[in-house]
Amino acid sequence: SNVLGAACLALGKLGAHAAPHAGAIAARLEDEDSNVRGAACVALGKLGAHAAPHAGAIAARLEDENWSVRGAACIAMGKLGAHAAPHSGAIAAR
Repeated sequence: SNVLGAACLALGKLGAHAAPHAGAIAARLEDEDSNVRGAACVALGKLGAHAAPHAGAIAARLEDENWSVRGAACIAMGKLGAHAAPHSGAIAAR
């Protein structure tokens, strides 16, 4: 839904201040709406290292059916830096 996507993006704009909500944002990575999944990737990317526990879930979006979500996941993984290293194979495949 547009509301969930907007909520994810709003939390992402808060950066590290939204860290306590990283789990709730990550849960949206499984949303049926590709716009929400993409927004969740963007938001988690903006959390940087605070999203590290969810690197695997973000990496799974590299295989999303929607190209926009795949792109957002790739960018988010880049923003995780070294925390994305265990998923470098999935990143390289993209």
